[in-house]
Amino acid sequence: MSLLFHISAIVLGLSFFFCFPLDQDRVKSPSYREGRYHNLDPDEELQGKSPWAILRWKLWGPKDPPAVEGLTDELPTVFERSPKDLIAPEGKVRVIWFGHATVWISSTQNGKTVNILTDPIFEAPPFVTRLVKLPVPKEDLPTVDFVVVSHAHRDHLDRDTLRYLRSKNPDLQILLPSGMKSFSEEENLGLSIPQELGQVTSKNSVKITFMPAHHWSRMGLSDTNQYFWGSYALEAQGKIIYFAGDTGYSSHFKNISGRLGKPIDLALLPIGAYKPRWFMKYAHIGPTEALLATKDLNAKSFAPIHWGTFPLGDDLPKEPMLDLKQRLSFPSSPDTKGISPSSDGVSWGNKDGVKIVPWTIGSGIDLE
Repeated sequence: MSLLFHISAIVLGLSFFFCFPLDQDRVKSPSYREGRYHNLDPDEELQGKSPWAILRWKLWGPKDPPAVEGLTDELPTVFERSPKDLIAPEGKVRVIWFGHATVWISSTQNGKTVNILTDPIFEAPPFVTRLVKLPVPKEDLPTVDFVVVSHAHRDHLDRDTLRYLRSKNPDLQILLPSGMKSFSEEENLGLSIPQELGQVTSKNSVKITFMPAHHWSRMGLSDTNQYFWGSYALEAQGKIIYFAGDTGYSSHFKNISGRLGKPIDLALLPIGAYKPRWFMKYAHIGPTEALLATKDLNAKSFAPIHWGTFPLGDDLPKEPMLDLKQRLSFPSSPDTKGISPSSDGVSWGNKDGVKIVPWTIGSGIDLE
């Protein structure tokens, strides 16, 4: 494709990204200084990717070599679910991957169920193709109590999905990063709660704490790093699930472990859109860094997200998972404890004492 074509496509794309409102009081945030939000670690490389940087990547590379032999364009399997499958049985916490960074988390205790969705996106971002369908139609979803949004990028903060969930769930609480109150009001998102680091929101048996990430944000032309970003620790029935959102590798993983003061039962960590590393490494961890992060987090187990759903990097749809899988050891007899259902061919693997599940879309894990 010609240079003119790529430039034209970028101009067209930019025309879509109009301006969004900014909170005037964002400057009061402990994480805001020198005109923008900051990460815990130095983050000069995370100022947002310009159209010219993207053009350089797409036209001139360089590209990374394949992570595994025999790669194809094969898509991940989608394990279809019924609405009843999404509800945690009494005394359990159920986690089901919906694709990309969208994860369904359900906790049932004493007959009361709380359902949470992370970074929900049911269709596709602008100018991007969705490769796989949801494991359950959006119209069939049970009541959603919380949505947690990690940051303002369109593959994580999807306004159409949020408005749809709001229309179906009048009491829905949407947790957004600091600096997004005016954004929420303009987008008619209803009850939303901007988050600062360490902020806690609770309902029944569930406690949600906003945690650091190493990333950046942008929704429009003039709001780069004017909205915060982060991750979430969700505690239910004595179990801790950590949702990393989007992140590069930094000291924030150890910072989170120190904040929690106890092991994480299940870490949901991104591994996709990780190639080429020269372009992606500051904002996106890959399989290697995800495994390092499990140790920093003091995690007992890890389930990989952010792969196989949207073609956002040079990695092929199943490449991040196959790359991760080749780094694991597997027991001679499949270990399916806690995997829901246990008949879908998925077994826990192991790396340095951490259990890792090479799941697919629609696979689930029960914590009890």
